[in-house]
Amino acid sequence: MKWIIKELNNLKKNNLFRRFRIIESACSSTVKYNNKTCLMLASNNYFGLNTHPKVISAVQKTVAKYGSGNVASRLIVNLDLHNKLEKELAHYKQCESAIVYSSGYAANVGVISCVVGKGDLILSDSINHASIIDGCRLSKADVLVYRHCDVNDLSNKLKENRSKYKKILIVTDSVFSMDGDIAPLNQIIELKKKFNLILMVDDAHATGIIDTNFEGIDIHMGTLSKALASQGGYVAGSKPLIDFLRNKSRPVIYSTGLSPADTAAAITSLKIIKRNKKLKTKLLENADYLRKGLKRMGFKVGNSELQIIPLMIGSNNKTMKFQRLLEKEGIFVTGIRPPTVPVRTARLRVVVIATHTRKELDKALRSFNKIGTQLNIIPHDQK
Repeated sequence: MKWIIKELNNLKKNNLFRRFRIIESACSSTVKYNNKTCLMLASNNYFGLNTHPKVISAVQKTVAKYGSGNVASRLIVNLDLHNKLEKELAHYKQCESAIVYSSGYAANVGVISCVVGKGDLILSDSINHASIIDGCRLSKADVLVYRHCDVNDLSNKLKENRSKYKKILIVTDSVFSMDGDIAPLNQIIELKKKFNLILMVDDAHATGIIDTNFEGIDIHMGTLSKALASQGGYVAGSKPLIDFLRNKSRPVIYSTGLSPADTAAAITSLKIIKRNKKLKTKLLENADYLRKGLKRMGFKVGNSELQIIPLMIGSNNKTMKFQRLLEKEGIFVTGIRPPTVPVRTARLRVVVIATHTRKELDKALRSFNKIGTQLNIIPHDQK
C-alpha cells in the first residue's frame, strides 16, 4: 500500500490534503469551533432553519412516534411521512409527482444513470456538480461538455449532434455551488423545445431562493439538506417519470429510506419557507451587503448573484492560509481547491444565511480586509 502514502504526500505537497474540521455545536449563524465561538460563513443552511423551534419540535415529536430510523428500503418499509413529503415537494415544484432519495448525490446519480444510457447523449455544463458528472459517467451515455452558461456553445453542439442520437439530455445546475451564478434557464428551455430534448435542472442551491418552476423542464432535482435543513434529495416531474424511477432507479430500490426525523424536518422547513417570504428577503439583503463590501475592498467575487460568494484567490497555499487566519479571527469559512474547482482558481467559498446580523457581517468584512491586505490579495490602499 505504499502508493497510498505516496499519493497522500503529493496531496500535502500541493496543499490539496483535506482534513475534517470538528464543530462542537449546532450549525447556525455561529458555531463552536476550537473551543471558541466563530461566525459561520461556510454552511448551506441558507435560512437558518436547522435550529428553528418549529423544526426541532416536529423532529422530536416524530422520533417519539416513529423511532429513530427507517430500518429498510422504501419498497419494504414506506412510512406515511415519506408520501406526505413527496406530495408537498410535488406541489411546491408544480409537478405531478415526486420521489425522495437518501441524498442529493444519490438523486443525481440515480436519475441520470436511469433515464439515459449507451447510445444516448448528455450535454452538461462545464462546472456542473460532481454528482451530475458521476451520474453522466455511470449512465455510459456519450457526454459533451459545453462552456459554462454559454448558450451559443450549447446550441452549436446540439446542431452538430442532434441527428446522431434519438435521445439527448441537457443537464445543468440552476445555481452553481462554487460560483454562485445562475444558469440561463429560459434560453436553455428554448433550445430544449426547438430540438425536442430532455431537460434536467439541479435546484440544490436554489430552493426557496429563486423560482425555477418553468414549463419545459422535464426533471426537477433538488436537495433537502440545504435550505430545507434536513438530509436527502428529491426528483419531481411527471407521474410516469416518478413511477419509472421507483421501479428502475437503483439508489431508490437499494437504499434505506429517509429517517423519520429527516423527513419531518424537511416537511416543516418546506412549510416555513413557503409561508415566510421575509427569510428570502433577508438572505438576499445579507448576501448583497457582504458582496458589495468585499468588492469595495478590491476582492474578486466572480459573477456571484445570490447567497454563495466565491472570494477568488488562485493559489492553494494562500487560500488555505487565508482560511486559517480567519479562524483565528473567529470567522469560519472554507477554502475550496482543485479538483472541486479548476486548477489555479482556488477560493474561499463565502456563504451568508438569513439569520446573520449586520453587526456579524461587519465583523466579517473587517477580518477579510485585514487578512486580504496582509496576504497581498487586495491592494494596500484599499484598507
